[in-house]
Amino acid sequence: MVTMQTIHCPHCGKLALRQRYGSVSHTQCPHCDYVLTMCDRTGRVLEAYTPEITHVGQYGPNLTCTIERTRALC
Repeated sequence: MVTMQTIHCPHCGKLALRQRYGSVSHTQCPHCDYVLTMCDRTGRVLEAYTPEITHVGQYGPNLTCTIERTRALC
């Protein structure tokens, strides 16, 4: 089940979209290119990007955010 909500971007404060796929949440802001994909259960960051900071963790720069892949990493 996918849950979507509109939130204020933690980076720029404008409206952003947060999608939840079970225990994985994906936040994306179209205004400042902020992206955060994380496991809500463990707090593990799976992918994060802002114009100033990039974090790709141990999974490399080519992490594909699919529901199946993020659940396996969570």
